Amino acid sequence: MNKRQLLEYLLETNAGMSWQQMLLALLMSLVLGIWMYLVYRLTYRGTVYSKNFNQTLVLLCVITTAVMLVISGNLALSLGMVGSLSIIRFRTAIKEPRDIAFLFWAICIGIACGSEFYLVAVLVSAILTVLLAVGSLDLYDQVSYLLVVRGVPGVLEPGAVQQAVRPFVRAQKLRMQSDTAEAREATYELRLRAGKTDALLDAVHSVAGVESVNLVSYSGELLG
Repeated sequence: MNKRQLLEYLLETNAGMSWQQMLLALLMSLVLGIWMYLVYRLTYRGTVYSKNFNQTLVLLCVITTAVMLVISGNLALSLGMVGSLSIIRFRTAIKEPRDIAFLFWAICIGIACGSEFYLVAVLVSAILTVLLAVGSLDLYDQVSYLLVVRGVPGVLEPGAVQQAVRPFVRAQKLRMQSDTAEAREATYELRLRAGKTDALLDAVHSVAGVESVNLVSYSGELLG
């Protein structure tokens, strides 16, 4: 077997696709995966951004496309692949529900490109991009925060703190108050207006008797 015959043998496939079609499918999944990478990075709102997870999404797009190309047109191979994948156990914890949606998005891109449904992959990616872009505008911030204020006993008044934060919140409630000989501490549950975090912290710091202020979101993000 000469080099030409060897090359022709390597380029032959058992599926109904040529190597040009396969290359196009892989390139499309890579392009849409990079698109998803950028969308994830620009719309991420969590505490700690994971670049490794974002890169994994791109890899998942290409790998799923490759798997679809391998099993396409071969029922026996498809069943064997399902049986092989069933023994895999994924133990990495997904910290945010939003990340699960991106995982399914990556799998959707891979399946669509591997099946040559490029229009479906592009339309789904476009729709999800618009939804995520609108959701990241913070037109109505529904995130709850805990405001922890510590100050001088007899000087710091919880009512004064509530009065100071009123212009910057949609709702507030005093959850806990403790007094010791050294300090007075009060905890409030707040629903902030969008973009009012810095103004709220400045207003609380200006209240008489305040020594320290901590603002904690329910997602674990600490401001103060």
